[in-house]
Amino acid sequence: MNTIWSTYIQKIDTLYLTRTLRFSDIFKEKYQKAFKIDNKRKILEIGCGPGALSQALYRWYPNAEIVGIDRDSNFIDFASKQAPQIVFMEDDATGLSFQDKTFDVTISYTVQEHIEPAKFFGEQYRVLKDDGVCLVLSARRGINV
Repeated sequence: MNTIWSTYIQKIDTLYLTRTLRFSDIFKEKYQKAFKIDNKRKILEIGCGPGALSQALYRWYPNAEIVGIDRDSNFIDFASKQAPQIVFMEDDATGLSFQDKTFDVTISYTVQEHIEPAKFFGEQYRVLKDDGVCLVLSARRGINV
């Protein structure tokens, strides 16, 4: 069980509230226009934290199956209680437990800044279908991927 992030870096409630605001439905059209994933059916959120983005994706893409993963078990427990209709599980972005070519979309928000890029992107490439889409979001300026 890993609880470092939720215990020492950012508390669950604070992170959930800030991300709920960031991924509010008032921004839905802007995100959908940028994402261009309307026809995709299986979406993996990597580093889902308390699940706010996964919940937004569930609302915005009602025909898609959403899976959220995080290394922090406290985040997974919280997210699972908030949104039992979404699959949340503990997993590692640098060694995903999914089979090759499982997902149509991978999406992450403020994850790439914290882990080794080659493993992070290599695992996404591995689990994405041939026509898959990798979405990497960051709140920090100057991040280039």
